[in-house]
Amino acid sequence: MTSVGNERNLTIRDVAQRAGVSISTVSRVINGKKVRDELQVNVQRVLNEMNFRPSAVARSMVRGRTQTVGVLVEDISSSYYAEMIKGIERILERTGHHPLFKSSHWNLQLEEEALQVFLDHNVDAIVVVGGLISEARLQDLAARMPLVLVGRVGVSVDAPTINLDQQGGAYGATRHLIELGHRQIVHISGPTSQEDAVARRLGYLDAMRDHGLEVRPDWLCEGDFLETSAFRATMQLIENATPFTAIFAGNDQMALGVNLALHRKGLRVPDDVSVVGFDDLPVSAYVVPPLTTIRQPAQQVGELAAHAAVSLMAGEAAQLAPLDLKLIVRESTRAVRR
Repeated sequence: MTSVGNERNLTIRDVAQRAGVSISTVSRVINGKKVRDELQVNVQRVLNEMNFRPSAVARSMVRGRTQTVGVLVEDISSSYYAEMIKGIERILERTGHHPLFKSSHWNLQLEEEALQVFLDHNVDAIVVVGGLISEARLQDLAARMPLVLVGRVGVSVDAPTINLDQQGGAYGATRHLIELGHRQIVHISGPTSQEDAVARRLGYLDAMRDHGLEVRPDWLCEGDFLETSAFRATMQLIENATPFTAIFAGNDQMALGVNLALHRKGLRVPDDVSVVGFDDLPVSAYVVPPLTTIRQPAQQVGELAAHAAVSLMAGEAAQLAPLDLKLIVRESTRAVRR
């Protein structure tokens, strides 16, 4: 038997010599090509005895595939994207594919650099989640390889696209507060360079307008989808004596920042201020008080995107099932006090 120390240096030539066959025969067996039954059994036995693991790079050169899928998200550390990544990994690992993740941090140059990394690694498909890449660039990618888009509203690209009604979800969150009697409602949005943030702001504005409510300029705050930005915005609102009875945060992470700021200023949720988030991250059901939010099925989105990529790589049409957003009412909202 070959020692463990030498296993890393084994080559197809070593296997061929021990099995008494040609290098091409060993290569055919490794890559699943047809050889005579007795040769197949002999070579496979030697491969097992030598604990031989073929180079992934070498196999990809033979097969023309790397079994990798490039996945570009805006922030891999975000709790929402972490949930989506779980869904992507769950599906790809079942099919023998491996994801290569990159974050763009809402930066076009970083997005382009990430795409180049994917191309340099000869990925078999690319999943792009959100982002700023132009329609022309996306169409060029779609013409070259399997491409799946998530959250790119308003682009016309020959690629399967998964979009959720962000504007409608935000409308529902704001309407929930209005139905509880709130009239002074603050919205802390994500960065206005980001499509989802813009759509959610529009949903808030639509709901306020449809219910005959005016929006004060200081009720519109811009954050960055992270806790700190919403914490600072809320502290500023209170310090400026801005009147409000409710806050609709553009995502759950910012809602957590809102909650902390209110706590620091001695305001209680929901007795003094009602708070609504967006995404329904797992932690949102366990904060105090549990957060009312819009459920966005992040893991299902990831699974759907991965399924679509696998289908395209197999030369099949991608099947995209509809996904809905849902208002989840918990204990962070209550009827306004008269």
